[in-house]
Amino acid sequence: MKVCVFAGTFDPLTNGHKFVIDSCLKMFDKVVVAIGVNVDKSPMFSLDKRKQMIMDTYSGESRVEVKEFDGMLTDFMRKNGITINVRGIRDMDDYKYETTMERYNRDMLEDLITIYIPTPKDLVQVSSKAIRNIIQLKGDCSKYLPSQVAEFIKKTQG
Repeated sequence: MKVCVFAGTFDPLTNGHKFVIDSCLKMFDKVVVAIGVNVDKSPMFSLDKRKQMIMDTYSGESRVEVKEFDGMLTDFMRKNGITINVRGIRDMDDYKYETTMERYNRDMLEDLITIYIPTPKDLVQVSSKAIRNIIQLKGDCSKYLPSQVAEFIKKTQG
């Protein structure tokens, strides 16, 4: 069985994240969406809410598994027997950052394979940070989110 991990904070899950997960579903038998705790980020949505948004979006897809982790991604991958790490790339800044992280991760997990999936041009500007700003300002960000996530936010944010 071919399994990959796509890790992030998913605060919230965007159409960019969904594009990467959907692309993984074309290549892998199972996609583990790993919600990580990032000490550099203060999430807008609780871990449970982020997990629920992803599960709602993929409720009909048994090949998507949502897990949470803290600590090193490579430790999570080792513990779960996964060696393929998928990363979405929007631009050269993402590429530089992800390539640096790949090198550190491969030092910690020798069998690591990282696959970069470039996002289409209509999703290049989509970032969770920008979406959070729109939400805080009570703007409409539904065109940047899977419909299930937009509905979840609408219900929970009032």
